[in-house]
Amino acid sequence: MDQQKIELRKIRDFGENINSTFQFIKQELKPLLKSFFAITGIVILITGVVGAFYQADAMSGIFNAFKGIQYKPKGFGEIFNFTYFLFLLLSIFNFVLINVTIACYVKIYGNKAGVSPTIEEVWNEVVRYIIPIFFYTVVLSVLIIIGCLLCLVPGIYLAIVFVPINYVMIIEDASFGTAFNRCFTLIKENFWLSFGLYIVVYLIYSVSSGVIGLAISAVAGLIAYFTTKDIGSTVGVVTGFLSIFQHLFYIIFSISIGLHYYNLVEQKDGEGLLSRIESLGSDNDQSSTEEQF
Repeated sequence: MDQQKIELRKIRDFGENINSTFQFIKQELKPLLKSFFAITGIVILITGVVGAFYQADAMSGIFNAFKGIQYKPKGFGEIFNFTYFLFLLLSIFNFVLINVTIACYVKIYGNKAGVSPTIEEVWNEVVRYIIPIFFYTVVLSVLIIIGCLLCLVPGIYLAIVFVPINYVMIIEDASFGTAFNRCFTLIKENFWLSFGLYIVVYLIYSVSSGVIGLAISAVAGLIAYFTTKDIGSTVGVVTGFLSIFQHLFYIIFSISIGLHYYNLVEQKDGEGLLSRIESLGSDNDQSSTEEQF
C-alpha cells in the first residue's frame, strides 16, 4: 500500500513540523539521497579534503609539541594562507549548494503533487539558482555580521528572518529584492515560533550528526593512525569523515525550514486551502456529471 504523500502547503504547529520533516525524509529517502549525493557529493568531498589538509597543517605545531619538538607559533600569513581562503570559499559554496539542492527537490515534489523528482529535474533547477543565490548569500552574511557587531540582537533577528530566503527565491521564482521583502512579511507575528523551531531542529541535526559522525570518524582516525603513525593525517581523516556526515544530516534542518516556509505562506496567503476547496468543487462537479449518465 502506497504511503500518503506529504501535503506541503499546510499550516503546521511546532510538533507537526518535526513529525512531517521525518515523515518526508522517510518517504523520499532514496530519491532524495540520490539527488543529494549526485549534485553535492563531489563538492562535499573536495571541501572536506581541503579542510582536512588545512587543519592538519595548522595544528601540526601543536602535535609536534606533544612529541617533544619545540613549538613555534605560526604567523598571520601562515594561518590565513591560500588554503584557508580556498577552504572558506568552498565551504560557503558547499553550504549554498546543499540548501539550493534540497529546496529545488522540495519545489519539484510540490509541483508534481507528491511524485519524487528525478536527479535531472533537480539538477536543472539547481543550475538556474546556484550562482545568484551564492552571491546573495554572501551579501546577507555580511549584513548579519554587521548586525551582530552593532548590538548582536539585530544580527540574530536578521539571521532568523532570512533563514527561508532560498525557498522564497526558488519556489516563488522571486528576485532578490522581492524575496528580501517577502521574508520580512512572512516572519511578521511568527518570529518566536520560527526562532524556537530553528533552534530545536538545529539541535536535533547537530546531535545526530555529531554522535554518529564522531563514532565513524574515530574508527577511521584509529585506522589512519595505526597505518601512518601520523597524528596530522589522522586529524585530516577524522575531519573529512565528520564533514560528510554533518552535511548529510543537514537534510533534516533544511527540510524543516521548507515545511515551515509553507506554513508561513499558508498563514499569509491560504493558497493550500483554496486549492483544496477548488479540488472539492471539481470532484463534486465530476460526481454530478457521472450521476447524470
